[in-house]
Amino acid sequence: MNARSHGSQRASRRPIGREQAPRTIGAVARTVQEAIDTGEAISVGAVSLVKTTALAAFSGAREVGAEAGSAAVAAVRGSIAAAREIGGALGRMSGRVLHGTFGAAQGIGNDLMNLVNTGGARRPLAKATSQRRRRTSERERTTRRSA
Repeated sequence: MNARSHGSQRASRRPIGREQAPRTIGAVARTVQEAIDTGEAISVGAVSLVKTTALAAFSGAREVGAEAGSAAVAAVRGSIAAAREIGGALGRMSGRVLHGTFGAAQGIGNDLMNLVNTGGARRPLAKATSQRRRRTSERERTTRRSA
């Protein structure tokens, strides 16, 4: 058992693919050693492949996350800019509405003062008559006629 573990340690240290001095070990032992070396090379390659694939996947996920974050930031900035524009337009419009309201109130006040000062309002205003015709149903017309 000691000779076998010593042989596997020596086999794991030697680089694959180099020419080595011929051994005096039997053909079966040599075949087993070559199978172990080949399996070791395949497993190292497989581990390297899995590691490279995992790193690429993590890198891709990081890039997707960065793009999603960038898109979210752009959307929030756009919303803020739109809200600022809407708020500014509402502020300008409310200023114009107030200016128009105060102007109308001032005009009405001036007209009232002119009426009072010139004595144009000697009699109270009469109730305005409606220019609309009243629609009556056929039933109401017959009721009126019979009464």
